[in-house]
Amino acid sequence: MKIDEAIFRTYDIRGVYPDEINGQAAFKIGQAFATYIGGDVVIGCDVRNSSPELFERLAAGVNSVGRKVYDLGICTTPMLNFAVADKKFAGGMMITASHNPGKYNGIKLVGRRAIQFMKDLGISEIKELVFADSFEKTDGKKNIESLDILTDYSKHLLKSFSGIKKMKIIVDCGNGVGAISAKPVFEKLGLDVTWLYPEPDGNYPNHPANPAEEKNLVDLISKIKQITEAEIGIAFDGDADRAFFIDENGAPVNIGFLLAAIATEELRNHHDEKIYYDLRFSHSVAKTIKNAGGIPIKTKVGNPFYKSKMIKEGGLMGAEMSGHFMYSENYCLDDGLFSALKILYWLSKTGKSLSEFVEPYSRGYFVSGEVNLEVSDTKKVLEKLKEKYSTGKIEEIDGVTVEYSDWWFNLRASNTEPVVRLNIEANSKVLLAQKKTELVNLIK
Repeated sequence: MKIDEAIFRTYDIRGVYPDEINGQAAFKIGQAFATYIGGDVVIGCDVRNSSPELFERLAAGVNSVGRKVYDLGICTTPMLNFAVADKKFAGGMMITASHNPGKYNGIKLVGRRAIQFMKDLGISEIKELVFADSFEKTDGKKNIESLDILTDYSKHLLKSFSGIKKMKIIVDCGNGVGAISAKPVFEKLGLDVTWLYPEPDGNYPNHPANPAEEKNLVDLISKIKQITEAEIGIAFDGDADRAFFIDENGAPVNIGFLLAAIATEELRNHHDEKIYYDLRFSHSVAKTIKNAGGIPIKTKVGNPFYKSKMIKEGGLMGAEMSGHFMYSENYCLDDGLFSALKILYWLSKTGKSLSEFVEPYSRGYFVSGEVNLEVSDTKKVLEKLKEKYSTGKIEEIDGVTVEYSDWWFNLRASNTEPVVRLNIEANSKVLLAQKKTELVNLIK
């Protein structure tokens, strides 16, 4: 069976099982990764039905080139990343397709300090090694040792968040692996938790484990409105490296405004620290960071960029629109549970509700949210918009951003789907609606 080159993506290796990603590919990837990092490998996996076979073949590939496998079993991606960073392993592989439907699977690769591999930082090299297929093989003897990382990971979290008050929270795990780490931690903190779909199930029977799509938050929002004393809703994605939040009124919280609120509190004792923020966020975010004494760093889309920059260039924290939060105190890892605990901590310290915590930073700013549109020729569309809005200030950090005094937009090609993604901000609801209609018609 020929290995499909298309599985080597921008941020990971991913595809439909078994047509695109399968045991044969996993074996070769295991050989390539262990050869490339030159050390023993930590492997964890989510709950997908195809994960056991991929683990078996991935581990066999690692062993075949003389390297040992440390097996975390079923775990979250943050647990895998923590193991690599905290225990100083040469690298790790997480078998997961994150928020994708159950028919998909994939492998996230991280090197030392849990720096995530990307297309131009490791993945291309792994791909070359796979197709060159010239590995120095040993006797291939099975060499796998189980490693319990949950105990140390939980202690690490609890050490940072002992000051959280007892709160009533609703948590939707979407039948992903989020409850594996969240349950023991929330229990030890004494939180009053109502769980939705905590049982890991690779068929994802209730809804896709993708909280970035509002349709997948319906059950969580309904439960918050039903339980009137609920103070916050938390939704983890499939491998729990992301979390989205619902306020006490049942309203989804904008990630950019949430970053502004958290950064304001964090910067009180960390002046002149860098904060990395998504170029799609409201202008409120950079303004708030500056006013709080921080250094806002506008960053292109893709959570690996944030983590790599924080690790190599320093910084306090960062956040991306898709729900990834990273903190320097947590090895610069994106971790849905850590970010949830951080919010619970600041709600406890400030005595505010979640809506009160975020409201000052959203006041007077009107954002569209991300609009996804299918196009046949992305490059042509981007050039068309640059010509149409040539009187504005044009920036090309990622896609095209055009700014005017009273509104701006960004249009970029998705790294994971065959669509373009549009974000708009304006100084009034009326102008926002006008520009949204205008841009959507032009793009279509």
